[in-house]
Amino acid sequence: MYGILPYIVPSLCNTAPMISRKTALALAVALLAALGWGALQEPEAPGGPLLSGSAAATDGADVGAAELQGLVVDEARVAAGDDDDPGATEVPPALAAHDGLLTGIVLSASSGSPLPGARVTVTRRMYSEFRIPDMSEREAREAVAEGSTDAAGRFELAVPTAVPLDLEARAARHALARRSHVFVGEDLVLRLAEAAILEGTLTRTTDGSPVEGALILGRDDRRLELCRTRTGLAGDFLFEDLPPGLVTLQITPEDAAVPPDQRVELRSGVRTRVDLNLDPGVRIHGVVTDASGSPIPGAEVGLGGSFKRSGTTNLQGEYELVGVGGVRRRDLTDLRARAEGYGGERAKLPFSELSADTRVDFVLRAGRFATGRVVDPDGAPLPGVYVAGSGTKKAEGVSRTDWVSTVTGADGRFALTSLHPLVDHQLFLKKDGLGTRIYDFPADEADRERIDLGDLVLHPGGRIEGSLTTSSGVPIPGHSVKLRGANGDLGRLRPDDEGIPNTWVTTVRESRTDADGRFHFDDVPGGTMKVTAAVKGQPSANDEQTIQLEEGQQVDDVTLRLELGTPITGVVLTPDRSPATGVFVQVAGGPDQPRIRARSGADGRFELLGVTEGMGEVELFTIVASYNWYHPDARLGASPTARARAGDTEVELVLQELVSLTGRVEDADGAPVAGAQVLAYRSGAPQLKDNALMAARTDEAGAFRLDLPEQGEVDLVAKFPTPPDAPAATPESTVGSTVEGTPDPAILEFIASDAEGVVLRFER
Repeated sequence: MYGILPYIVPSLCNTAPMISRKTALALAVALLAALGWGALQEPEAPGGPLLSGSAAATDGADVGAAELQGLVVDEARVAAGDDDDPGATEVPPALAAHDGLLTGIVLSASSGSPLPGARVTVTRRMYSEFRIPDMSEREAREAVAEGSTDAAGRFELAVPTAVPLDLEARAARHALARRSHVFVGEDLVLRLAEAAILEGTLTRTTDGSPVEGALILGRDDRRLELCRTRTGLAGDFLFEDLPPGLVTLQITPEDAAVPPDQRVELRSGVRTRVDLNLDPGVRIHGVVTDASGSPIPGAEVGLGGSFKRSGTTNLQGEYELVGVGGVRRRDLTDLRARAEGYGGERAKLPFSELSADTRVDFVLRAGRFATGRVVDPDGAPLPGVYVAGSGTKKAEGVSRTDWVSTVTGADGRFALTSLHPLVDHQLFLKKDGLGTRIYDFPADEADRERIDLGDLVLHPGGRIEGSLTTSSGVPIPGHSVKLRGANGDLGRLRPDDEGIPNTWVTTVRESRTDADGRFHFDDVPGGTMKVTAAVKGQPSANDEQTIQLEEGQQVDDVTLRLELGTPITGVVLTPDRSPATGVFVQVAGGPDQPRIRARSGADGRFELLGVTEGMGEVELFTIVASYNWYHPDARLGASPTARARAGDTEVELVLQELVSLTGRVEDADGAPVAGAQVLAYRSGAPQLKDNALMAARTDEAGAFRLDLPEQGEVDLVAKFPTPPDAPAATPESTVGSTVEGTPDPAILEFIASDAEGVVLRFER
């Protein structure tokens, strides 16, 4: 096994939950422990329901007018698909100790009336604060609480303190409402809009036959999973209760080429179709052997770190992947193989080497074997501890990221059998209620095939809480806060050597502030910890505090302050004045001004943070291509610029139809220059890479075409082709930056956006 996959709570339209063998073992251990504990206890009366229920007292003022309840309760209950009184919360059979309440109200977005009987589900990502490389483990969820709203549309759920939670609310004929990263003590308002419907069909380009069993996974604009299903016998799929906004569909067929991600804008009450014809792809096959040339049966070969498309070797070590490839699929350049007891390997597979039948063989090295035992401070074994060996290292010209995991058994023991022999590792130990600990492997790890790490003690976890505010004390909700640090004895297995590098996976946690600007980190070990908050792109806007935490200590008075300025808010519209979703709005600035950018939401609205009164009037512009990423046939360009100050509201940016500017690039002798980059800027704007309206490269005849917004005049910059061995330019590079030995950029200013036959010539 390569890791554990805990209980996955099905999200909207999800398939059935899955439990891996390791998880089943952990659950069995926990169940046996629970039964043993229960046998020693006196019977108790059952506790009260987690949900307040229809009999609970509710002030009608919570939802507006008291008389509203009687008028809408029956209608709303029918709309929610529940003619009976809402029942009490269903409590999952095994939960961590609860010590707080999460409350809220579910309303109809159209009428504002409460929705009784709406189903409310609370889950948590078990490792949400860590950037675990294994996607299945990073996204692993467990159920926390579930219930239905009462007659006033309210819910009250018992949940653990200081744990980031995800909440979903559903009602018939309404779209899913979701809140991620909420905490105990919050009182939430969820408005369920009219549902958007998404459907489609997958067929093959070769014969038009349906593609059955393809995985359809939808993510929202924050990359959180929104829905999933598999296509039916007719290659069809249907989602009936999606929220409006942008959704990115990732389609993974079993025997056809994976298409590019499909970005779709959904609207309330509107049925949207996505029909695709899939290419047959190619066949990749080969043999997986060990260092002696012996075949490895049961090895897994797949694409990318997530092994999304994979196959298993037979007794002769042979594997076959059919229907792979497709348009713009980066994971084809990252073919991987892994097997129990061996270190994983990867093969680069450039598109130029792909044929209808491509062979790639793998040789796997025997994995390093590490064992140990996890105990509590009294020496008692700790079952069910999540244990992982983690490491990142470039060796033999290949960058490898290793993450091998398991859980401890009833005796607290663990064995990691597939650690890559060329990677230096850290040990990662996590169990709810105990401090998460990290240990560097011994310095002589590379010289040992088997390592016994001995007894490792997990202490009661500590907690760090605080608040993030502006300099004037206003809470900042939904902002990233990071915790950097590890247990003080991290290096005890290698006391005389330097620590392991590249440990961001294990030593950096990230959380977000709640509605009141509070942040929480639980299960923190004793050690030196730094709590930090910053504004992306603004190096001067940051704050941090260093805390020396004792084992099990709780610190709840950390205060961080950021100066965000007063937001500029507004809306982005298409030429017909429909909301333009997913458009980047940016503040124009010089080389020394940090980038301030936001993206318009489902209703076209945006909020720019970071503009202060001291900056005076600033210029806002839209990034020309961003709308067309989601609407490739729209041919819309940037809006005219707008000027605004900190605190301005209702700023309006209207996208424009595109016009074409054509021309050619020549060298000093008039010969065409192929592969030159041509960039267009608003006339007079700083010529920074991020400010470019559009970019293109010249063809063999030196010709180029730029599709630009109809806005008058632009400045053109042509950059000479960069030699293959030249260093890459940084995102902040100005157009004046050149590679030694190449001509300076050719510049033409004040050119009409729809000009034809423009010539840019490099000087000697």
